[in-house]
Parts: sequence; structure tokens; C-alpha cells
Amino acid sequence: MAANQTSAPSVSSRRQFFSAAAGAAVGGTLGYAAAAATGPGGAVAWAQEADILVVGSGAAALSAAVAAVNEGASVILVEKGPVHGGTSTKSEGGMWVPNNRFLRANGKSDDREDALRYMARCARPHMYRRDAPFFGMPEPEYRLMEAFYDNASGTFEFLEKVGALRTTQILQLPDYYEGPENKVPLGRQIMTQKPDGDYGLGVELVRQLKSWLDDRKVPCLLKHRARTILRNGQGEVVGLEVATSGDRMVRLRARKAVIFGTGGFAHNKAMMRNFQPAPIYGTCSVPTSQGDFLIMAQAVDAKLGNLNNAWRMQVVMEHTLDQPSVPKGIWQPPGDSMVIVNKYGARVVNEKHNYHDRSKVHFAWDANREEYPNQFLFMIYDRRVADLFAGNFPLPAAGAAASYVIQGDSPAALAAAIQARLDRHAGTWGDVRLDRGFAAGLVDTLSAFDRYAATGVDAQFSRGAFQWDRDWQSYTSIPREGTAWKTGEAPSATMHPFQSEGPYHAIILGSGVLDTNGGPVINPKAQILDTSDVPIPGLYGAGNCISSPAGQSYWGGGCTLGLAMTYGHLAGMNAASERVKSDADVQLPIAG
Repeated sequence: MAANQTSAPSVSSRRQFFSAAAGAAVGGTLGYAAAAATGPGGAVAWAQEADILVVGSGAAALSAAVAAVNEGASVILVEKGPVHGGTSTKSEGGMWVPNNRFLRANGKSDDREDALRYMARCARPHMYRRDAPFFGMPEPEYRLMEAFYDNASGTFEFLEKVGALRTTQILQLPDYYEGPENKVPLGRQIMTQKPDGDYGLGVELVRQLKSWLDDRKVPCLLKHRARTILRNGQGEVVGLEVATSGDRMVRLRARKAVIFGTGGFAHNKAMMRNFQPAPIYGTCSVPTSQGDFLIMAQAVDAKLGNLNNAWRMQVVMEHTLDQPSVPKGIWQPPGDSMVIVNKYGARVVNEKHNYHDRSKVHFAWDANREEYPNQFLFMIYDRRVADLFAGNFPLPAAGAAASYVIQGDSPAALAAAIQARLDRHAGTWGDVRLDRGFAAGLVDTLSAFDRYAATGVDAQFSRGAFQWDRDWQSYTSIPREGTAWKTGEAPSATMHPFQSEGPYHAIILGSGVLDTNGGPVINPKAQILDTSDVPIPGLYGAGNCISSPAGQSYWGGGCTLGLAMTYGHLAGMNAASERVKSDADVQLPIAG
């Protein structure tokens, strides 16, 4: 078996991960190698066994493993990739935790009903009713949010208490919806605290959790891809059939339960095409996020949900041409004399709005023209932004060139250059054409935007009117040193008139996801439900592989990790308390 990894992969090791994963863990259907199905007396020949098998090694899986081990259960981590940590290592590392200890220490009340009202309003806005039971949501979905509120703070306090994670609130960013339902718009996000006292990103979060498990000799089987959920004659989950890197099939015994804390299906093209509402072009998730659990869960009659949703963002389209996992998404496009326009040269969204909701504008369907007018969007900025905010992603560093940046000395020249770039990639993206009036539309758009910038009021999309716009402007649009350009010359920090002379620049943007968040449905104990809403004995789930309790929403920065780790904790605690199950009459897959 593969040796344990003792530290999380660094950001600089991602390319190595992609290369190794492509050869070891992301291939097509793995063949069944010859192996003994049973041992003496017809019993299953188990390669290894533990009380609990935890599939995955990102934040959800590690949180589950820590909880289970702390309860005295033996655990084996089963990781498909060549390194541990999954997509969590690529994250910014924030965790959205309502009623967290920092809020309470500062005397801020995060009232339970108010917080749940906010979560319900965002998760299912079309169903929301202020005074209705469960705020208009189906009761099972509401109960999942309720369990999250009730257990989130306790989960992170537990991790602190046992020494598995240190947290801080050095950085505070506002929630993503500022409507009247949100009574505590600032302070729910917490971060991992590094040994030096600063805050750490996802790689540090993973390092701390994994180190705690390493100290307790919890094995992590790398390059082991779970293929089949094994059940006994009573339908209870008792183990997994797993493919190793050499296409050898082994069977791992779970005396009590199996917990899935894996990724979504962002790298499964067929699933993305059939389950997502419109074209998706890129993802930040690691290449092993191929929907394996979704396939296995259907074989045990699991109920599925939320397959049309995801944690959304925008991506640089030309990054998607040769990278299965883009290096970074666009949290907020940098700059002030910058707009995002569609194929008609028109603005279609508040460019500074949160990435999850901003990205949904790509899905608009024009029934009259029978097209997605926002299929691709174009981030347009002037020479001032290119120099003043150089180095703020996706702007290249000062004096550097980026192949994905398009340039033109005038709006007409820029339009021609954009079309030439679209034509170059037509074999991959399809025949995408700017409207013939794009250049004229862009001139009108820039003229209107200059007026808004002069007054500080965006009459179209209220850019700069939201706290999120302003706070993230300071986080993603950091002026570089050594430039003659100035900031603070306009009423709003988020807007500045465009330069009257070129060159002008463009970057092609498309819709992407951090990862999907649909899959098997869980109950408040993190048990996987079958199609009759009955828990499947011995099967649990958390993270991006399950139907997210957040529904279509992204409550605030760190919502992904906050939910994943809380439900991972619940899964670990509940799985550890299960009884040992018989491995008699195990239903084995047919070799072939």
C-alpha cells in the first residue's frame, strides 16, 4: 500500500498533482484484475479493515476522520489522487461559521432564527416566505440548515480543543447577500491560523488536520479509487471495492460505516453537460473530481439532489484550453476603469458583485435570438488599469505579457482583435461571433460608464453601493508601487472614467465552477438517504459530493468549507457510534 503523506501539497505542487493524477487516478474505466473474491469458508478476502473508511482527504474527509478517531474508532483514509488534500488545498481557506466564537467574544448576537431566515432566503429564493413554516422551504432541506447552524460553531471549537486546527479572524469579509434578512453581514467567516499567528489558506487548513491524524497513525491510501460500495445480506454498508494504481482490485472492510467526503463531478463532461443549466467551461477543482460517488450511490438506490447547482465563478477562457483545472478563478475583476460586456458591447452585471451570483449571468437565454448572449463575456479595461493594478489576477504583472490579454488602440480595433481570437479557438469553443454593432455598443457603454464614474452612482447595476463591492475592491485591486497613476480621484473607489486614448485591453471570460455541489441527499446526521428517504445503513456523506444544504446559494466566503467540515464532523461522530456489522453474504460486483 502507498505510504502516508505527512504534509499537504503546496500551491506550487499543483502541476505535479495534475500530471500524476492524470496517469494514476483520473483515467477511464479501470479493468478488474484477477483477485480472490473470497477466503476460507466463502468469507470475503479483505485487504485491510477498520471501523470506518473515509473516502477522500480534503476538508470534509479530514474533519470526519478527526471526529471518528477522537471517539475511539479506527479509520482508514482512501484517496483517489496521488497526493492528499483535494480541492481544499487550492481554496482560500475561509470557513463560514454562523454564531462562531469570535462573534460571541465581540458581543455580537447571531440569532438562530435570523440566521436561518437568511440562509433560507438565499438557498431557495423562489420558495421563501417570511412567515411560513420553515420559511417556505421543504422541511427536510430546512432541517439540514438547522443542523448546520446548531453544530457549526461547536465543530470548530471541538477541532480547537483537540488540537487539530487553530482558527483566527484576522481577515473579515462581508457575506454575499446584504438584504434585510441578513442581520449579521460581517463576522461569520473564520480562517486557519498559521503557527506564526497570520492566517493561512486551504493548504494550511489541510496540513493541520492531516498532521493531527498522522500523529495518531491514521493510514492514508493514496492512488486508491473507490469503485463499488459493498453491502451485506441485510443491505448494510460494510466496505468498498477499490482500484489501486496498478488496476488491481482490493476490498476494504468497514466494520461500522463508510463516509464519503470527496469532490463533485466538475471534471465529468457528460455529467456537466446533462446536469448543469448552461455551458460550463472551467473549474478550480482537482482533476479527480469526476462524480465517482454519484455513480456508486445510484447503485445502492441513493436519493439525488441539487445536481443543477454548483459553487460558481468566472474563469479566463484561454486558461481552460490546456488545463484540466484552472489555476484560479476570478473572485472580483480588478480595476476601476473596467467593465464587463457581452457580444453586443453591453454591460450585463455589476462587475464587482460576488463571484457566485455574478457568474450566473452567463446562463441568460434570449428566446427571440435563440442564443446565450452572455455565453462569453469580455473584461474591458484601459491602459491606466493595466499599469496601476498590474499583478492583480487576471491582470499580468507590470512589464509582463499574458497570452490571454487582447489589445486594440480603439474600440473598433479591440473588437476586431477579440473576434480574431474567438475565430482562433472556434474548433474548441464553437462559432462564436460578436454582433456587428459590438464596437458601437462598446462606445456607448463606456460613455455611460464614464458618467456613472463621475457621479459615483451606477444607474444600471449599483456598482459600489454594496459593502461587498467596496471591501473586495480593496482586496483584489491593490495599486502597485512605482506608478504615476493615482487612485481616489473619483467619488467611488470601484469606478473611474476610461482613458480617452488607447490602448484598450480585453480578457475573454466564461462560466466556471469551484466545484459542483449536487449528489446523494443526506439527513441532519449526515446519513445518505435512499429513494424512500430512509437512511442507508452505514453510509454517510459530506462536502461537494453530496446535495448541498446551501441549495443554490453561497451564503458568504467559506460557505463551502464551513458546511463540508461541519457535516464531516457530524458524519464522523455518528459513524463512530454505529454498531459493528456482519460481513456475511456480501454482495460482490460481477468481474468483467
